[in-house]
Amino acid sequence: MNLRNKLVQGTIYSQCEKPQFTCEKVNKILDLEFSEKYIKIINFLSQYYACAFGEAVKLFIPFQKAQQNSAHHIETSITLSEDQQKAYTFVLENQTSLLFGDTGSGKTEIYMKLFEKMINDGKSVIFLMPEISLTPQMQHRLKNHFGDLVAIWHSKVTKKRKEAILEGIYSGEIKIIAGARSSLFLPLLDIGLIVVDEEHDDSYKASNRPRYHARDSAIYVGQVLGAKVLLGSATPSLTSYHKFPHFRLKGTFFKGSKEITFVRDGDEIDQSIYDQMHHTMDQAQQAIIFLPTRANFKYLSCISCGKFVECPFCSVSMSIHLEKNAMRCHYCNYLERIPKNCPSCNSDALKSSRIGTAQVVEEFSNHFPTKRFMKFDRDEITTERKLKSVLKSFNDKEIDVLVGTQMLSKGHDYHDIKLVVILGIDTVLAMADFRARERALSLLLQVAGRVGRRESGKVIIQTNNREFFERYLDDYGLFLDEELAYREGLYPPFKKLMTFLISHKSKQKAREILEKLQECLVYTPEVEVVGFGEAPIAKIASKYRFTVLLRSDSPKALLALAAKCKMPNVEIDIDPVSFA
Repeated sequence: MNLRNKLVQGTIYSQCEKPQFTCEKVNKILDLEFSEKYIKIINFLSQYYACAFGEAVKLFIPFQKAQQNSAHHIETSITLSEDQQKAYTFVLENQTSLLFGDTGSGKTEIYMKLFEKMINDGKSVIFLMPEISLTPQMQHRLKNHFGDLVAIWHSKVTKKRKEAILEGIYSGEIKIIAGARSSLFLPLLDIGLIVVDEEHDDSYKASNRPRYHARDSAIYVGQVLGAKVLLGSATPSLTSYHKFPHFRLKGTFFKGSKEITFVRDGDEIDQSIYDQMHHTMDQAQQAIIFLPTRANFKYLSCISCGKFVECPFCSVSMSIHLEKNAMRCHYCNYLERIPKNCPSCNSDALKSSRIGTAQVVEEFSNHFPTKRFMKFDRDEITTERKLKSVLKSFNDKEIDVLVGTQMLSKGHDYHDIKLVVILGIDTVLAMADFRARERALSLLLQVAGRVGRRESGKVIIQTNNREFFERYLDDYGLFLDEELAYREGLYPPFKKLMTFLISHKSKQKAREILEKLQECLVYTPEVEVVGFGEAPIAKIASKYRFTVLLRSDSPKALLALAAKCKMPNVEIDIDPVSFA
C-alpha cells in the first residue's frame, strides 16, 4: 500500500471492522505468508523484548505460499574421532546442548557432520556466527563440503545477492544458511538444526530495538519448530553452561604447544616483549599483538588541571588518530583537530595515555623497519573484501605482524603464528560490570588460542593480575564453576536483569522522566531496583542519559513492569549485556 506517497510492504495480522476514518487501499496481496508457528515466535519476541509487533515482524522474511522442500543427498569426506563421535551423538540426544570444546578440538568437524545428517534427513540448517567470524576460511570449508546447498548471509551481502539467496531458499536448493544473527529469521522450511557458534559473543545481542539476543531467540525458535539447537564455544557463557547439558571436548588435534609468559603491566610496553619480537622476526616468523584500544591513544589529558579532552556531544574522552591529526569520538564519530592547549585551562602540558593499535604499529614499525605491521581493527577492516585481503596477505606471509582488537579472536585461521602478545587486558578486567572477569578471561583465552596450533608457540601476557589469569589458563571449567558461586542470588544465570535507558536532549526533561519511572516502580514486590541515576556514559550524541537497573527471579514480573512503565524517550532492555 501507499503511505506518505511511498509504496510499502506490510503484514496482515488479523481482520477487523472497517473504522470510521479514511483508510488507504491495499494495492496488492503478495503470495507470501507466515505460519502459525512463526506468528507464535514473532509474538514471543515482541512481548519478551518489549517492542511492537510490527518491529518484531520486520526481523523476518516471509515464506512463499507454494514453497516446497526438495530432497538432497550428500556424503562428506569428514571422519570423526572417537571423542567427536561421542559429542555428535550427545547433540542428537538433546533438544538444546552446549559443545564446550577447546580451540582446535574439532568443533567445526562435528558441525559439518551434523549438517550432512540433516540434509540427508530432508532438513534445513541455520549456522549462526558472530559477523566478523564469517571468515573466508569458513566460507571455503562450507562450500567445499556442501557446494551450492550453502549460502552466506550477513549485512555486507549485496541486495542482488540476497535476492538470489531467497530464490534459492524458496526453490529448496539452499539448505544451509551460514550467517550473522539476522540469518535466524530467513524462510527456511523444515529446520532440523540451529548451531550458534561462539555462543558467548556479545555481538549476538542487538543494540537497537528490538533488542533481541540471537542465541536466546534461537533456543526458543528451536523449541517451537522442534529443531535441535547446538551452542558451541571454547569459552562458553556462564548462563549456557549453567542452563544446558554440555559435552566437554578437550585438547587439540594439532601437535602444537604453547609457552605462556607473564610480564608486569606499566605505562610502556615491557622490554621483554621487544626482545621476544626480535627473536620471532629474526626467525622470519609471524606474530599477532592484541590490545583492546583502537587509534594511537585512548586519552589526551592535561597535567595541569587533570581533565581529559572530551567529545563536546558525548561524555567520553576522544581517541587520538595521529594519521589524521585528529581526535575522534568512537560513540558519535565527531572529529576535531588535536588541540595544542587544554580546552579547560589552556595549558600546553598535555599527555597521551592508554596506547592503541595505531600507536603499537608505529612503535614496532620503528623497531623493525624491514617488517610489515598491519592494523586489524574496525578502523582498518571496514569491508568484507578488506578482511579477506588482509587475512590472505597474512597467511601468504606478506604481513609479518597483525596488531588488532578483539577482532583477532574471532575464529580466524592463522596458519603459522609463533608469538601472541596480549596487552591491556587489565582494562577489560577492571570494567564496572559483573561480567568483567568472564569477558577478560574469555578474550584472553580466545586470543591465546591462535598460537601453537600446528607447532610450538609463545604467548606473552602483560598484566598486573597474573594470579587471576594463571589460575584458569588450563581450566576454563574451573572458572565457570567458581564464578557461578560468586553470582548466586545476585546476577544471571540466577537472576533476570532489565534496564530502562532514558535519553533526551534536555537534561531536565531526562531527570523528570526518571522521576516518573521511580513513581512507577514503587509497588513492585517481585522486582528489586538495583540502582538508578546517570548512565556510566552520561551523554551521547548530545542526549543526556539516565538508567534504572532492575533484577528479579521472575521474568514475567519484569515484563509486566516493562509494559506498565512504557513511556516516550525510554528504551527497555531485557537481559542486557552492556551497562555503558
